[in-house]
Amino acid sequence: MKFNFNILYGLIITLILASCATVVRPDGGPKDITPPVPKAYHPENGSMNMQSKKVVIKFDEYILLKKLTQQLVVSPPMPKKPEISISGKNLVIELPDSLRENTTYTIFFGDAIVNFKENLPVHNFEYHFSTGNVLDSLMLKGFAIKSFNNTAYEELFVMLYKSMDDSVLYKEKPYYLTKTEKNGDFYLDNLAPGKYQIFALKDANRNYIYDQDDEEVAFGDSLVIPYHHSVFEPDTANSKKKIDKPKDIPLYVFHPNAKETKLLNNKDLPPLKELFVFNRGVGDFKIMPLDFISDTIWHYEVYGQKRDSITTFFMGLKQDTINIALWDGGQALDTLEIVLQKKKKKKFISKRELKKLEKEKEKNKLNKSKTKIEKKISYKDNIRSSFPFFSEIEMRFKVPLNEYDASRIHIYRVVDTLLFPFKSESWISDTINFMRIRVRARFDEREHYRMIVQNDCFFDIYHSTNDSIVRNFTTTEMREYGSLALEVKYDEKHPLIIQLLNAKNAVIREDFISKSKKINYPYLKEGKYKIKAIVDLNDNGKWDTGDFVNRIQPEKVYFVTKTLNIRANWDTEHIWTIKD
Repeated sequence: MKFNFNILYGLIITLILASCATVVRPDGGPKDITPPVPKAYHPENGSMNMQSKKVVIKFDEYILLKKLTQQLVVSPPMPKKPEISISGKNLVIELPDSLRENTTYTIFFGDAIVNFKENLPVHNFEYHFSTGNVLDSLMLKGFAIKSFNNTAYEELFVMLYKSMDDSVLYKEKPYYLTKTEKNGDFYLDNLAPGKYQIFALKDANRNYIYDQDDEEVAFGDSLVIPYHHSVFEPDTANSKKKIDKPKDIPLYVFHPNAKETKLLNNKDLPPLKELFVFNRGVGDFKIMPLDFISDTIWHYEVYGQKRDSITTFFMGLKQDTINIALWDGGQALDTLEIVLQKKKKKKFISKRELKKLEKEKEKNKLNKSKTKIEKKISYKDNIRSSFPFFSEIEMRFKVPLNEYDASRIHIYRVVDTLLFPFKSESWISDTINFMRIRVRARFDEREHYRMIVQNDCFFDIYHSTNDSIVRNFTTTEMREYGSLALEVKYDEKHPLIIQLLNAKNAVIREDFISKSKKINYPYLKEGKYKIKAIVDLNDNGKWDTGDFVNRIQPEKVYFVTKTLNIRANWDTEHIWTIKD
């Protein structure tokens, strides 16, 4: 019998491959959409007379901790934070020594506990216990919003204090605390009876103390008293009985004005320009030279809208660098070295080239009086090929103007190839910084126009001027716009600032009213708009933040509850009743 070695060889290879193969679970299967569920507590959740220093909570699946440091809140604070760890399906809590007697503690995990597979969180998970024979069961709830725009404030500490000291937020950690949710809501559970001061704090350094200028804060107008959950349950014995449910506590978060002016940043903006940024608006700002003396005006300041930023233009200085001191009133802010001109790298020049340069220099000296200014003024305008017939032309300059000649600005109506002079007027609209010119004319709809600005019309502080400017445009038609008639009704206690905002929350128009009034917006581009009202308590024409030291709330703002959709060639009416 003849043996087939090919068959034997094939069997050996098959056995080797089979022995090397690894059995794995097939991929796929249904996606896990259920978060972990706690199955057992030891000691039980809500235990009293707590003696154990270790808490073990068993879940129905393997778990992980995600962003625990940011989400863990212990209320009231313990002498040391508890140690939290994971062991398979178990959450292990190691409690510190020296807990307060007869105190109900809540350990709030937020969404830090997630399952192993999909990172699905156990939403707002918490464990609570009492070191005494009573488990406190009262509660408070409310919401925190940013005071300037009424948007929800997430991840904000809400704090309760038993102390009635006005400065307690500066000195002591809270007795109870919690965090706001994504929608700004907050809940404080397991509270003891009593009266409390309530605050909210964006605790930048997480020490539960208000000790930094950049920390946002909020405070309640009055003391708060916790209540029992049962106040929200219907009275089954008397269904007709009206129950006065506690109102949610509003907390309006604001950034207080800094106590002292500080320079936050400065930046070189070559050539001959420096930007200074401060933590608040400056008052009497001054720049003092430290290493030079000048008999002429050597700097010019342009202030930002809130005076918390200043752009300084330096003039007539030949130095590459200067040393200066910044002052705000009687307060010294900083000393700085400012680079005016970057030093040019030395370049090798032959004797022949040097003689040529010297000849050109002498020639320029002789023709100095005839030499025309080469540096041209830099500007932008709002003219486009299609220009709103009701608008004014605006020219914005990068450097403040020293002078301009209004007689050198002309508007013409264009008919075929002919130009017909069109009545117009121009003026400096920015009387503080001298960087904007406006041109007004009564344009007709759907007509062709040309603006001509003759050369040497504008001169800036560096004596730069302009070449002749020619801008062509065609005006729009009325039917391209929608209109809005807004009737504002309110109790007339304080003046209101009514702002029309576009979809990007930019202020399109601002009106000041002291009583109920109808406001007309005749020329609105098609799109979505918002209406905002500011209660101008001090009648200064702007929104003012709060004052924590003197317990003055920020000025209230209101919004029309729905976005207004404006359509072209369509009139919209809206009645807005504001209840302060």
